[in-house]
Order: sequence, then C-alpha cells, then structure tokens
Amino acid sequence: MTSAVEHIRPALANFLANFGKPFIGAGLLALLAACGSAPLSPPVTESGQTAATQAVGSGALWGPQLLTGRFNCEMNNRVDVKMGDDQRHIDLTWKGRVYVMLPMATSTGALRFEDRSSGMVWIQIPSKSMLLNSKLGQQVANECKV
Repeated sequence: MTSAVEHIRPALANFLANFGKPFIGAGLLALLAACGSAPLSPPVTESGQTAATQAVGSGALWGPQLLTGRFNCEMNNRVDVKMGDDQRHIDLTWKGRVYVMLPMATSTGALRFEDRSSGMVWIQIPSKSMLLNSKLGQQVANECKV
C-alpha cells in the first residue's frame, strides 16, 4: 500500500518542474522529502537514557540563556525561578513549594528542567515558559513571562 505522500510526490514534482518558480519548488520538494522520512529516534546513552532525558552539566552551558525572576502566567499564576547555589540546577517555586530542577538535554534548543520525584517540568523558549506536571500529564502554568 502506498502512502499519500508517495502518491502525491511525483505529481507535485512534475507540476513544479513545469510551472513552479525555482525557489518555491526547492522548498516544497524539501518539505515533501521531510514528510516522507522516517522519524528519527533519539540517541541512547550508555546509561540507557535518551538524550532528551539525560541531565546536562553545569550552568555554563545553559545559564546565559536562562531567564530568572518572577514569571507571571495565565490565570494569575506565578512561578519564581532562580539559579541554584551550585550553578548546576534551578530552584523553582510554585504555590509555596520549592522544586530543585535539573537541566535536561533537548533536541530543539529549548531549556528544560525536571524534578523527577514530583514530575514537575519547566520549559523555557524565547517567547514564553511553561510548567508541566509529567506525572499527571497536565500543564499547570502556561504563557509565563518575566
């Protein structure tokens, strides 16, 4: 059985070759090639963890990108983030409880910190931050900004 991408790819390539502009054709062909690719599996470390769940070293790697301070979030929620004393973790305060969050490697460049015992996950991207509870599978604070 052929997939929809395999069925459409030759017809679209033919159309672009005859009618499409070169810069549009190259972009769409690259997009189609990506759609037809198998998903990448994350590399596994010697400890058996994937790179996405392996703690990364000192704040020297991620510290310059880290935003700290009081974050105001949707629904009047508030999260406080500060660099840990040892420069190897962050201290995150949520609803009066302090979580010691370790940095985790990501493939996207986002900053990700986890407290495995509680399941809390803090993610920072340039436009916003969010707090998740991985044990419950829920966002607990979203659209957090300094």
